[in-house]
Amino acid sequence: MIACRAERLALGLVLGLAAVSPAAAQLLMPPQRTTPEAPAGAPLSPAPTPPSAPAGFEVESIRPMDLEAVGLIDGAQGGLPANAWNGTLRPIAERLIGDLPAPVASTPARDMAIRLLISTTTTPSGEGKTGLVALRTRKLLDLGAFDAAEKLAQRIPQREIDGDLLAARLDNAWLAGDDKAACGLTRDLLDKSKAPDVRRGLLFCQALEGDRQRAELGLTLLRDQGVPEDATFITLLFAQGGDGRGVKIDNAAKLSPLGFAMMRAAKVAAPAELARSDDPGLLRALAAYDGATPEIRLAAAERAETYGALPSAELAKAYAAVELTPAQTADAAAFARTDGGPRGRAALYQAAKAASGQARLAALQNLWRYGRERGGYATLVRASVDLLAEVPASPDLAPYAGDAVRAFLLAGFPDDAREWLRFARVARIGAEAGAAQDRYAALWALATIAGQPWEDTNDGRAFLAWRDASVKLDAQAAPARVALATTLLAGLGQLPPGAAFAAFPEKTPPLSQANLPNAAVWTALHQAAVQGRTAETIALAAQVLGMEGPAGAAPQTLLALLDALRAVGQEPAARALAVEAAIASGL
Repeated sequence: MIACRAERLALGLVLGLAAVSPAAAQLLMPPQRTTPEAPAGAPLSPAPTPPSAPAGFEVESIRPMDLEAVGLIDGAQGGLPANAWNGTLRPIAERLIGDLPAPVASTPARDMAIRLLISTTTTPSGEGKTGLVALRTRKLLDLGAFDAAEKLAQRIPQREIDGDLLAARLDNAWLAGDDKAACGLTRDLLDKSKAPDVRRGLLFCQALEGDRQRAELGLTLLRDQGVPEDATFITLLFAQGGDGRGVKIDNAAKLSPLGFAMMRAAKVAAPAELARSDDPGLLRALAAYDGATPEIRLAAAERAETYGALPSAELAKAYAAVELTPAQTADAAAFARTDGGPRGRAALYQAAKAASGQARLAALQNLWRYGRERGGYATLVRASVDLLAEVPASPDLAPYAGDAVRAFLLAGFPDDAREWLRFARVARIGAEAGAAQDRYAALWALATIAGQPWEDTNDGRAFLAWRDASVKLDAQAAPARVALATTLLAGLGQLPPGAAFAAFPEKTPPLSQANLPNAAVWTALHQAAVQGRTAETIALAAQVLGMEGPAGAAPQTLLALLDALRAVGQEPAARALAVEAAIASGL
């Protein structure tokens, strides 16, 4: 199994009495259950020297044709082929990169976008309006891939860094808490940008350096120059040097990286509204902010993990650190239903951690069931997969195989899932006719979609046995699940002959009212795939999936996406998306 990167940006998530040091965002790698100690974090560095190779890749000296083509990995190291942008005009490439959804709550969809952004490829042909490295760096930050953004920026010599790239680095520096570096970047950027937050940032830097009089004079000059007033900025500027008590932040949901840095410097209590942000960097910073309540920090940590900005192992540490009363831990399920928030989920996690063997598996089922019913299932699975891994698969635990397989596949550990599938298959063969046999047979479709079939995929009898078992286990949900599985298997080229007709409903349903993509975007995706434009196909696929990823896509959309990705040689990405869609639907 490929190890995650060892370099981590510091976060210092403090919940209750415990301190946690999480990673920054990940490069495109499979997850790892152990989290190595991290060095202190830093914002994007201006150093022009190339960084060390991302863990898991052997990066040789890559000599791209130009600086716009620079990347972190090439086709031999898991990236896209060098000609991935061939056939795509530069203005279209710029728009496609700029339009990539961010943040993204789907791990495979996010990884697909990150792979696109960090790959070393030839530059799209034609004249452009925006620097591609700056555009890619900004998008990586928006996706929560802070480490990848830093490494990409380091590939560019200082003399070649433009205003857009400086602005991206500046936002990251404010959120990383490196005010000294941010103030240096602010002054560097003044000659390249007239953005209001850059000019406001200078005043904040002056206040930090003790020159409050000059900062207040600068505020007057900004007004005279017609720079729009920002009430939050003014409030926080005058709060510098105080203890933060009594300072209120209006419209916190729109707080900028500069605003967060000013809030932190002024020791202002973080409003709960901030934890509902869609900015991965701000969520990561909030999870570490000691000016927020433990509940706000934990809620921010959950959301940051969902968007890939916080390692799952760090969220697990945060759950374990939450202080609960004996009454709350005595019946974690009842407390979670009453609480309805992150403390309730922490109680369920702690109940599973305290148990062992079969009792732990039952407690994990409670945790995951809560996630399915109330949301956050994938995040809870990823945070608790270490607990699952401590229980070895065995024949007597086969009844838990389905949930274990789903958890390991969703968290990115196919080898562990394969072990549980092996016991499930054996249990199916030895089980007496009835619910037990049906339960194991119902895993066939997911196993096949995950690339781990236990029956010949060309044998239609296996498909029919799975379909019948699905109907017996849940007759109401079966039609939709059978239809989705049929679509996913077809999109992966693994649907047995005649199976599509076997999945037909008994009565022809009315025309679907599914929320399908815009016809023009769908057509562009089809054309890009047919003509072999790899990068364009991936970018359009990401756009079609949106922020929610495959879990929110209609089966018809998924079929088109899987076909398109496989047409341009991206079968691993297609399979990962299919697995997530299958598990989200309950397969």
